[in-house]
Amino acid sequence: MKAAVLEGVKKISFTGDYKKPEPGDDEVLIKVEACGLCGTDFKLYKGDYSGKLPVILGHEYAGTVEKVGAKVKEIKPGDRVVADPNESCGACGYCRSAQSTFCSDMAAYGVLSDGGFAEYTIANQKGAYKIPGSLKSEIAAFAEPVACAVHCIDRADIKIGQSVAIIGAGPMGQLILQMVKNTGASKIIHIDRHDWKLNVAKKYGADEVINAAKADVPVKVKELTNGMGADVVIEAIGSAGTFEQSFALVKRGGRIVLFGFCPEGQEATVVPFNILSQELSIVGAWVNPYTFPRAIELLSSGRVEVGHLITDRLKVDEIEKGIKLMYDRPEGFMKAVIFP
Repeated sequence: MKAAVLEGVKKISFTGDYKKPEPGDDEVLIKVEACGLCGTDFKLYKGDYSGKLPVILGHEYAGTVEKVGAKVKEIKPGDRVVADPNESCGACGYCRSAQSTFCSDMAAYGVLSDGGFAEYTIANQKGAYKIPGSLKSEIAAFAEPVACAVHCIDRADIKIGQSVAIIGAGPMGQLILQMVKNTGASKIIHIDRHDWKLNVAKKYGADEVINAAKADVPVKVKELTNGMGADVVIEAIGSAGTFEQSFALVKRGGRIVLFGFCPEGQEATVVPFNILSQELSIVGAWVNPYTFPRAIELLSSGRVEVGHLITDRLKVDEIEKGIKLMYDRPEGFMKAVIFP
């Protein structure tokens, strides 16, 4: 089968004779129809995040089940599915404490085991979710990023009437924006360095936008919040600098949610006394524990729109073209989806 294999930092091989996988007793074989190119793939490619190489990249996929293992009960050939790429063991202390995100033996598809940038892939039945026939595969492929955004909103604990500042208007920031809009937040401030991204944010729910390349962001946020700062600040870029900036944007007694994926080992400077004296809450929102069913419902209902975020549709041997787009960030580029 065709597959895109990450063999090392900035080294991807494309092969047409990669061995088609065979499902184990509790696994399903999925013919991949669409797989999103994600910031995690980008960071793995650059070496900012470590995986188990060689590995077939891709973890945001949807497809049709072709074959099932002997012990699979709820899924049958012909079912259309998406798969939670974070396959927890179910037996370690974290899994037994309903904290599968921190599983000691995680088999992360597209990172630690083969993923969806291939004609076929394998998923454990416990992480495969059926999707409605009316849901297009390229839309269903957003189930994983939407599930991560759902977890972010859970961690943000936004109260009706609160103000929220979102740093970053890329694909994930845009998804988070739509969900924040549904929480009943009184004012949503979106921050980015590109006007065209902020124009998209305005269309999909931002009350105020700030171009960080043109304005003093802390001053502007304070002006928009009666001098107090935002109740909740969500960092959706993955940069130590924007995380540090979050402290100048948040209200006393407020909450900072670190959602963006900073490179492993990157350090940031904080002032502990400010956290103490302002009683700030700082939380991380890591992947998508138990949120896939809600993500599928959001996509199926249309309460979260994602079609406008797909700006490039590529073949599996064009993945490096998609990666180059992520490097160059040309105006108008938001997200590429691969069609194996």
